Amino acid sequence: MNNKPNFFIVGAAKSGTSSLWQYLKGHPEIFMPEDELYKEPRHFSHPGRFPTEDDYLQLFAAAQSQHKRIGEASTAYLTHPDCAGKIFQFQKDNNLDVKIIILLRNPVNRAYSMYNWMAQEGYEYSATFGKALKREKKRIHKMSKFWEPNYYYNYLYFNSGLYTEQVNRYFETFGRENVYVGVFEEFTKNTAGMLKEILQFLEVDPNYSPDVSKVYNPSYKIIHPGLQFLLRWSNKILSRFNIVKFTNKKERDRLLQIGYTKQKTPPQKDEIKRELAKAYEADIRKLEILINKDLSIWLNAVKAKKE
Repeated sequence: MNNKPNFFIVGAAKSGTSSLWQYLKGHPEIFMPEDELYKEPRHFSHPGRFPTEDDYLQLFAAAQSQHKRIGEASTAYLTHPDCAGKIFQFQKDNNLDVKIIILLRNPVNRAYSMYNWMAQEGYEYSATFGKALKREKKRIHKMSKFWEPNYYYNYLYFNSGLYTEQVNRYFETFGRENVYVGVFEEFTKNTAGMLKEILQFLEVDPNYSPDVSKVYNPSYKIIHPGLQFLLRWSNKILSRFNIVKFTNKKERDRLLQIGYTKQKTPPQKDEIKRELAKAYEADIRKLEILINKDLSIWLNAVKAKKE
């Protein structure tokens, strides 16, 4: 059996990909890495994370003959400019029929959600979203491995939401017929319906019906980003010196929960929302044409609230 991935959920981050991964991995004809620690292998965006390709492929070794589709969900693959080409070469080298899944969220809301997640996970020390957006102008040119230890594009809260170029890379590389583009806001309103579309796209039994009522990968209000940043580095030190070994994501992130308040994140400031909406408008209109979808739900979101 060819235990190699033949479909990839490539993003966007904070756009429902964790929920989609949870739903798909329970399908009897689909195999995906079980634990969240390996949900995003990032093999094609982070060279060296796995010593060899065979080490990467070990994530899929347990796949069985009934698994028509073997997949993974690394959101870095959408923003990283080299990943579409690398995945295509992997497909060519292994004679695979690869399918690509992309979920996109209103970039205004996604940017803020990304900041909250980065702060919660201890990767972002900026005390507010506004400060993080200002830092982005410097970070885009230079980042410190100490102060910005996470993936480069995750710190580009605004720029990573310019979807048109990112999506077009996959269209041009794999062909439109092999790329599914869904809208997060539609996914949340009609999860079962969109899931059925995705299963049909993957050419597996579309009648599979998981429990779609649970929300995965939520963001929590935290005491302060600085505390989470310190806790994340403490975690890294414990792991690096083999003081503690983490076998799953829950164990790895237990220390970070010290800074959780278990409350919902505060709403994004209206002034910042309006500024971002204006800055994104041109790219959203280009994206509408590219993917042939009406995105007025994004364009009108800020206007509706203002009225």
